[in-house]
Amino acid sequence: MSLSPQILLSSLSRERCITKLKELPALITQKSKQKMQASVLVPVCVDDGKVCLLYTLRSSNLKQHSGQVSFPGGKADEDESCIETALRETEEEIGIPRDSIDVWAIMPQVQGRNKDMRITPVVGVINNFDMKKLTPNLDEVDEIFTVSMEDFCNKDNHGHVTFENHPIPVYNTDKHRVWGITGMITHFFLQSFLPENVYQLDYNRREYTFDELMPSKL
Repeated sequence: MSLSPQILLSSLSRERCITKLKELPALITQKSKQKMQASVLVPVCVDDGKVCLLYTLRSSNLKQHSGQVSFPGGKADEDESCIETALRETEEEIGIPRDSIDVWAIMPQVQGRNKDMRITPVVGVINNFDMKKLTPNLDEVDEIFTVSMEDFCNKDNHGHVTFENHPIPVYNTDKHRVWGITGMITHFFLQSFLPENVYQLDYNRREYTFDELMPSKL
């Protein structure tokens, strides 16, 4: 299958992706009462003629998860929907106007590492993407980068780190390693977005340790 924008971003591909996203299980391991709510945008874009996902490198000055790769997003304001949160945070963090994002679907919630937060990923396509026009909020973002579908499908870039006896995907890209909750969201999105014969995650290609990932703030 071609990984061209004409194929991957077609109406047929969109419908297939949305159907598969709705079938995904929620990644919540603990049931409890009220939890803090947050949303992230899973931003699909066309960069240099290739379909990509966009990521940010969190500022090294932040108190939590500094220097780590993430999707744009954050905590929900009162009475704000998950889509509104994802679009607002994306605009605040990297300057993409909310009206230039075509929202495809809402993914099942993911539990934050501190167990006190539930994160809702929102899949959206950035129309007329231009990296040069982005305006990162330097208080929150050190860098913005994209990873192509070709790089995600290359098994040489695959690996995992073990957390609570579970393998968590690690993608070793040209820029930074994508892992943790962001890696899990990435994997479940790719499973839904790309055909099985195109994207096959090879967990066992390499095992990383937290010491390898954390000191470099990746």
